[in-house]
Amino acid sequence: MNDRPDDHGEVTRVAVLTARGRGAIAVVRVWGERAVAIADSVFRPFRGSRLSNAPVGRLRLGRIGRGQGDEVLAVVMAGHPQEVEVQCHGGPAAIELVVEALVEAGAERSTPDRWVQDRSETPIRAAALSDLVRAPTFRAASLLLDQSTGALERELGGCLDSIRSGEDRSAAEVLTTLADRGKVGTRLLEGWKVVLCGRPNVGKSRLLNALAGYTRAIVSPSPGTTRDVVSVRTALDGWPVELADTAGLRQTDDEIENLGIELAGRWIASADLVIAVLDRSTSLKPSDRAVLELRGRRVLLVANKSDLPAAWDAAAIPGVGRGAIPISAERGDGLDRLIEAIVGQLVPSPPQPGEGVPFRSDQLQVIEQVSEALKAAGGRNRAMELIEQLLARREGSCVGASVKNRPGVGRGLP
Repeated sequence: MNDRPDDHGEVTRVAVLTARGRGAIAVVRVWGERAVAIADSVFRPFRGSRLSNAPVGRLRLGRIGRGQGDEVLAVVMAGHPQEVEVQCHGGPAAIELVVEALVEAGAERSTPDRWVQDRSETPIRAAALSDLVRAPTFRAASLLLDQSTGALERELGGCLDSIRSGEDRSAAEVLTTLADRGKVGTRLLEGWKVVLCGRPNVGKSRLLNALAGYTRAIVSPSPGTTRDVVSVRTALDGWPVELADTAGLRQTDDEIENLGIELAGRWIASADLVIAVLDRSTSLKPSDRAVLELRGRRVLLVANKSDLPAAWDAAAIPGVGRGAIPISAERGDGLDRLIEAIVGQLVPSPPQPGEGVPFRSDQLQVIEQVSEALKAAGGRNRAMELIEQLLARREGSCVGASVKNRPGVGRGLP
């Protein structure tokens, strides 16, 4: 839908800030030059004066919507231009009743991302806030919160100062560090893919369940039980990870099982890390050889069933020379060491709190372009121009409404 300016030439927007779906309470935000006037035109207070006459931050109880409407709380937020927050019942029908009334009064239906963009000083901070609400783990959220408060901008600003001062080498070092952190930052939402592989009955499904913390895959002594890829999203040491249990690798005449094995091969090829699972309680089989000979990708060898008598030494696999991490997926032995090894492979140098971290691919591309420009003859001006574009402040951003001005405990109803 295109923006629809009001009579004053400004666009006033409305968006539902709470997540989709049924809930107890929904938060609807109206922002723009005529936010108060539009909200005031549809808000029917239970008592007292109009919403436009209420003190900033004072919660007002009333109704919005056609007919009887929905019972809501409305409050005028501090800042310029002012915003209005409406809290209504969380059912889809009640939400639509409120939003529809505001749209009919002149507001443009919008999205939470647009609200974030309009109230943020810079595109980087807006992007960080938008991603923050989708962060799958606390650790990811913490890093994005740092970027939303300017961590990446500060380091880019320091880099820009270095280039202006002729300290290109110092700037290049910062850019290299930021590019390395970006390999982690661009995974904060989607995470990493870790694939378990091995011949049938080595304990892949049980290991997946143990790492996930609950039963996700069927565990059975029958070979070929897992014929499709069973995946689960979880967190390892705070990092988002998708674990995948694949069909056992072996020669078989079963057409369905062969399809599962082919699918397993594709998942292995696209994995960020492969956990090759071996059974330490039985002698190594010819079908283990395909697992041991995986090349071209990061592989962790795991010797499962350490709770049973060992048939071979996990410290040195016969014919291979590499060691394997001994674990018992049944009892949980060695899982802490395995998780540490997995995280060490995926995130060898985790960003520290407060550090600047590129978290979107377009940011990483610009940083790489700046690095290339610095290396080129006469490229310093281009390098500075690219950083300045990345740091450009957004004109007309609604940054006046701070957290401290949100309605909170201690403010009474009229």
